[in-house]
Amino acid sequence: ALPPTPIANAFAEKPDAAAARYPVELMQCDDCGNVQMRHVLWGLFEDYKYVTPGSMHQRGVAQRLRQQFPKARRTLEIGSNNGALMAAMRAEGFECRGIDPAAPSSPGHERAYFTDEWARQHNRKAEIVDLVVANNVFAHIDNLADVFRGIKRILAPDGAVVFEVQYLVDLIAGGTFDMIYHEHVNYHTLGALDKFLIEMGFVLTDWQHIPEHGGSIRVTAQRDGDRAMIPNEHLDWNKLARRVEAVTRRLHHLLRGGGVVAFGASAKACTLIHSTGIAKYISY
Repeated sequence: ALPPTPIANAFAEKPDAAAARYPVELMQCDDCGNVQMRHVLWGLFEDYKYVTPGSMHQRGVAQRLRQQFPKARRTLEIGSNNGALMAAMRAEGFECRGIDPAAPSSPGHERAYFTDEWARQHNRKAEIVDLVVANNVFAHIDNLADVFRGIKRILAPDGAVVFEVQYLVDLIAGGTFDMIYHEHVNYHTLGALDKFLIEMGFVLTDWQHIPEHGGSIRVTAQRDGDRAMIPNEHLDWNKLARRVEAVTRRLHHLLRGGGVVAFGASAKACTLIHSTGIAKYISY
């Protein structure tokens, strides 16, 4: 558990030292191994401030998807944000539409949450897709079972779902505790995902370790296929706790003179400032 913090990305119009703080506590299932927030906050994404940068990463993702699925045509991106990946995928010849509760008003973008009910209303033959893509969004969803029921409903029989999530093993090994904040409900490992996907009627057929966000995994799941080998994963929670303590001591030593100016307002900074108690050193 980290100290309670305000909601990251919920920017007040004026400085608000008395902003409401909410618990930041992780729990791990003894059965399946999944790690998730103990307390889930609702309504964080209708006015979502983060915008996906148009970068070479998006182009590279689209190119890899085309190489991996040369025959795929219709695609759906869950959590499409500003459509940066959709544009890159269209450049690779995909027919792509997106769904996001904070989506902009643009062709092919629907402002909604992806749910099983949404998929039920859109599972006509003309709307069945060959590929579902969801990058850095499954950490934000409390009811992933409902989402995967919807994916199964709208995905072609030989289709695939490809998603990227931050890798909890790397978070703990690197001590990057600033990745823990209210928007991130789930913290993923391959072992827990493998069990979950089997339960939902999918097979984890491929995964890759990628560097984004301090270490992430790109997972491919299909209805049928050879199950990928999953490594043994060890989560050293004591190591993470020691990291938090060490960073806190170091920051207080460095900043004790005061007069610090903070530049930027990332979600990670919200966790860092409040979990280490350094707000008192920041002049503005």
